[in-house]
Amino acid sequence: MEPCPYDVTEILYHAPPMILIDRVLSYDAETVTSIVDITERTPFLAADAVPAYVGIEYMAQSIAAYSGIMARNAGGEVKIGYLVSTRNMKLGCPSFAIGERLKITVKLVYNEAPMAVFDGRIERDEKLVAEARLNVYQP
Repeated sequence: MEPCPYDVTEILYHAPPMILIDRVLSYDAETVTSIVDITERTPFLAADAVPAYVGIEYMAQSIAAYSGIMARNAGGEVKIGYLVSTRNMKLGCPSFAIGERLKITVKLVYNEAPMAVFDGRIERDEKLVAEARLNVYQP
């Protein structure tokens, strides 16, 4: 895995305030690892926590970051992409609290452009708290 040379604003099609991941730690040809720090300013915060189901968007934006990194490294532009479906989503907690740091890892399982499949996982304190398989589309 290599450190990511880009800020998330350079690799995501999203714009603030809908950029939900804070930074990309590392990447390789099939994987991206990103970080989300839950703070008072984190979107979707309610009663000092973010509902765990928002984790699906953390995974989806990590996939978008993967796509953006690959595009930028190839000299291309960041493109819009869509989360088509999710399978086998498992949540090991009801929410993510202020002060917690989440590590999101997505790994490419299948790519037949314009469709791709990724396995995603979210860890908190090195313990798995969410996982899913995500099907995505990039026109």
